[in-house]
Amino acid sequence: MVGHCRKCGAELKENGDFCPNCGEKNPKPKKTLLNKYVILILILIVIAAVAASIFIMGNQTQTVTVDGVKFEIPSSYVNDPSRTDISYDGNVKSSAMGWSDDENYIEIGITRTPGSGINSKEVASQVGGSPTKMFGHDGYYQKYDEESYSFVFGMKDKVCMIYVSDYDAFSDIKVIEEVD
Repeated sequence: MVGHCRKCGAELKENGDFCPNCGEKNPKPKKTLLNKYVILILILIVIAAVAASIFIMGNQTQTVTVDGVKFEIPSSYVNDPSRTDISYDGNVKSSAMGWSDDENYIEIGITRTPGSGINSKEVASQVGGSPTKMFGHDGYYQKYDEESYSFVFGMKDKVCMIYVSDYDAFSDIKVIEEVD
């Protein structure tokens, strides 16, 4: 039995299209339980899609190259031309580039003396700081007046310095490779 006829009150048959007593059209049974589950599943799918897009967008990175060394930094950082500098002093070439987001900045500097055969790790040690391993390289960590931090390391004939405004910004950076 589906229920009773709304016109005459007679019992209705489950598969009947009309009331057997008065001929009133039999209302189709509502599938409310199924509809509730479908709506719940659709809501969960939308929530999962939004969460996934936030996660994917939040973890996007960009590859930047400073004097032949590739780094990966978050895509939220934009190039800051005021932190970009290239200078030559004899056979010493220094390059620096900087990026900032809403809260922090990253500056990467590379100094090298092409063809001089210097030991870049020894030069990095002369900069000073605490011996530390970061980014897969042995180098030297320094903290400046609670406001900024640096890590200096040698890579072939280059001395690399990563300078950040917040210690946690170090975790946003990845040294990829030397390209030349």
